[in-house]
Amino acid sequence: MSHPSLIKLARGVCLVSAAVLSGCAPTWQHVQKQETFKGPSRAYLAQIPEGWKRAPTDSDVLLITRDGLFLQQIAITRRPLEMAFAGRTVTLTTPTQDLALWQYQLMRDEEPELARTDSDELKGVLGLFPVGQAKPLAGTTERVAIRPFQVDGVPAFRMDTRSQNGWGLTYRSQAVGFVHQGDFWLVRYLAPELHYAGRDQATFEAFLAALKLKEKCRLFCSD
Repeated sequence: MSHPSLIKLARGVCLVSAAVLSGCAPTWQHVQKQETFKGPSRAYLAQIPEGWKRAPTDSDVLLITRDGLFLQQIAITRRPLEMAFAGRTVTLTTPTQDLALWQYQLMRDEEPELARTDSDELKGVLGLFPVGQAKPLAGTTERVAIRPFQVDGVPAFRMDTRSQNGWGLTYRSQAVGFVHQGDFWLVRYLAPELHYAGRDQATFEAFLAALKLKEKCRLFCSD
């Protein structure tokens, strides 16, 4: 915990979180005890861990964290098959190894945004800890391992990667990708390798194990 990069990151997260998330902070849901999340399409059921927070959303995207987005996060995202990977055709029969390699290249080319960037971050105290410096840098992403996996019986890949941010802090990422109900889905865990990644690994494993895939609701969705 005395590592200079982690200390700098933690300070930056506190400052950036106050500025970047202040507009939506009241609507972040604090999960007092484990609860089930299902997006509007009802395509999956996820168990949000006790003590974590869920970002406000009205879509199937799920973003949760315990201590802050740059300290750990679990996300579920989806892309329509025709838009999953530019120039690639994705179907139910596309080998998961191909999906993994395409996803890896996407991460190498453009790491997804972790938080909104605001011009105010360049002013005053926030200028000392710009949010862009805390994000993993796309070009630094290194593939560690790709192996077959299953999510609720559906063939998937599980890919481990490492990347660094502008302060030299190493992030560990685990991405699980699969095709389900006409979309490419990605379940991802991201945390600094120092302290946080290992501490919350078991939580991510439990999250994956509890994830249930459902038939997508097309009309008159209800509980």
